[in-house]
Amino acid sequence: MASLTRFSDFASLCERLRSTSKRLEKVSLLSDFLKRLNERELPAAVLFLLGKAFPDHDSRTLDVSWRTIQRVMVNIEEKATVLQPLTILEIAEIFSSIAMTSGKGSRKQIASLLLNMFNRTSELERKYLVKIIFGEMQIGVAEGLLLEGLAKAAGVKLEFVRRANMYLGDPGEVAIIALRDGAVGLQQIGLQLFRPLQPMLAELAEDFTKVFQEHGRRTAFEYKFDGARVQIHKREEKVKIFSRQLSDVTASLPDLVDIIKRGLQTETAVVEGELVAVGKDERPLPFQELMRRFRRVHDVQALIAEVPIKLYLFDLLYLNGKSQIETPYKKRWEILRQVCKADLLVNRLITGSENEATKFLQTA
Repeated sequence: MASLTRFSDFASLCERLRSTSKRLEKVSLLSDFLKRLNERELPAAVLFLLGKAFPDHDSRTLDVSWRTIQRVMVNIEEKATVLQPLTILEIAEIFSSIAMTSGKGSRKQIASLLLNMFNRTSELERKYLVKIIFGEMQIGVAEGLLLEGLAKAAGVKLEFVRRANMYLGDPGEVAIIALRDGAVGLQQIGLQLFRPLQPMLAELAEDFTKVFQEHGRRTAFEYKFDGARVQIHKREEKVKIFSRQLSDVTASLPDLVDIIKRGLQTETAVVEGELVAVGKDERPLPFQELMRRFRRVHDVQALIAEVPIKLYLFDLLYLNGKSQIETPYKKRWEILRQVCKADLLVNRLITGSENEATKFLQTA
């Protein structure tokens, strides 16, 4: 088992990543670093590189203000002798302690944790600690690039790493499996009910001509709503709702749970859709109104009456024990149409006509 890595080594890596714009060089730097890590510190290191203290599906947050950081920085003791350097794993444990601190006197406790951490780190290390805390690494490493580095480190195909990350939604966990179990371990990963998947994202097109060229002259069009994407997992009476960021928002949306129980007529399923806040005339309300629903965890019932919601489903990912991700889109839609009430489906048109597509856009 490799020894634990000092956070100073991580900070030095970040400086090297920041100083180069060459993609292949960044991939090599990431690969070399990831291969040297202890399995226990690997998830934290991967998340830190992305400017995250915790995985997207983890509800914990650091909730540290810039004012708190400034106050702590003023009290840092510049020592002549270097204390025992902090490791990546120790930093992760400190972040966990900060996230778990609440109640009376919590601000003072958090400041104390930060001060102790900063007193044991160099100026360069502090620079990247603050960047992680605020989620702004600015080292030119997005998730896609990091997955490339991980694939190179593990000696596996990039598609295996991407697929595993889609299912798990946690590049840190994917890193452990890739480096420990290789391609075999990655290929065994599949959809798990009540664990959110990474959402598939769209690419922009400038006009219908390009769209039809890409799709062989026949395309499915759907309305685009000014709402929030949701992924819904259902097993009998148990329902969980996840946001686009993979956060569990079920407690804030009990009315959506009821809509799914009534409208999704199947034992188990994972579906994706868009959630919109609506007024009395059922026309969409501004996106900010919907965000009030997502943030509310207390006195939810009062806000349900004030800001009603409407769900538009557009995809089926799992049904009764079988993943539908590899199922062709047309068939997935047909199965979705069969298992949910019609008023839950997004407005949709399949056509090869630019005129029809234009009219559909204008109606939307």
